[in-house]
Amino acid sequence: MKIQSFSLKNIGLILFILVVGNNANAGWSLKTDNNAFYTDDVALFSVTRRLSLKDDPTQPTVDRPSQGGDFVYEPSAELEWAGNDAFGEILLSLDAGGYVFSGQSAFTHGLYEFQLSQTFATDTKISLHYNFVPDLFLGQNIFRQANGEESEHDEQLTNHYWSIHVDQPIANNLTIRLLGRYGLRNYNAPFQHRDTAFWTLGSHLEWAISPDIELLLGYHYERGLSEHEKVINFPDDVSYINHYASAELKIRLLERLSSVFIFDYETNGFTSGLVNDEHYRASESVYQGEIELLYELDESATVKLGWQHGSRKLTTEQQSVKNNNVWLGFAYSF
Repeated sequence: MKIQSFSLKNIGLILFILVVGNNANAGWSLKTDNNAFYTDDVALFSVTRRLSLKDDPTQPTVDRPSQGGDFVYEPSAELEWAGNDAFGEILLSLDAGGYVFSGQSAFTHGLYEFQLSQTFATDTKISLHYNFVPDLFLGQNIFRQANGEESEHDEQLTNHYWSIHVDQPIANNLTIRLLGRYGLRNYNAPFQHRDTAFWTLGSHLEWAISPDIELLLGYHYERGLSEHEKVINFPDDVSYINHYASAELKIRLLERLSSVFIFDYETNGFTSGLVNDEHYRASESVYQGEIELLYELDESATVKLGWQHGSRKLTTEQQSVKNNNVWLGFAYSF
């Protein structure tokens, strides 16, 4: 199933213009982010950076990690509009960014998201999201034909997902979120037998423990299915069942200095029924930790310094694969 990204982005833009044009009390804001990274594994960089409750934690299978280090620049901008309607408060945002690799430029790619949310008088908030990542390069991989012949090709995909969030405060300092999403991963030839449709169910708990301490907990269950008509002819079925859990703790250390600690755990069980498939009865476990320091220069500008470490182990491999990302960033709001 192929999606025409141009038409989807046009739909989002039309909705944006229609709502904005009919609300005189609109308020505009612009948030920009500029981050400079060093990663010791370019193949896993996008996977590890998006392993988050707030992003796309179940990235596609990377069969060839350890493809070298690089410096990466991440520019991003989020244009946000907020106003009021008959139901309460409405918010729309367009977020565009990307990862620019200085040495291994084939891994450079863009990231785009459209969001529409409605907050009601009961403080219930419903949000709709569309996330689009075109032409994500995963590196070179081996294509295995049914007769056993092998050849090496560039592996690339385009990723879409649509998501709905329902946020409900259950106390002054406690909010619960329920979410569902549906997505598609469409691969380039000759890896189109890996095309995958996936759906996710999850819940988050946001707890403002005190004015200086915030905690976010979450769990996702996800099921991904490759197209049966395609994959039946190849010993390469990447269908899976995924469990993902995360905890994020933010602590204000000083008046302008805060720290963020994140721990992620993910287990990915492949469901291939093909005995000659390398994914047959295989599973992958991922452990990842992150620490980030945030220093507020003023109300609109923040400097960031962070380190992320991950470890992932396939049951079919002898050793785990480890990777690190470090970064220095600057965020500014208009």
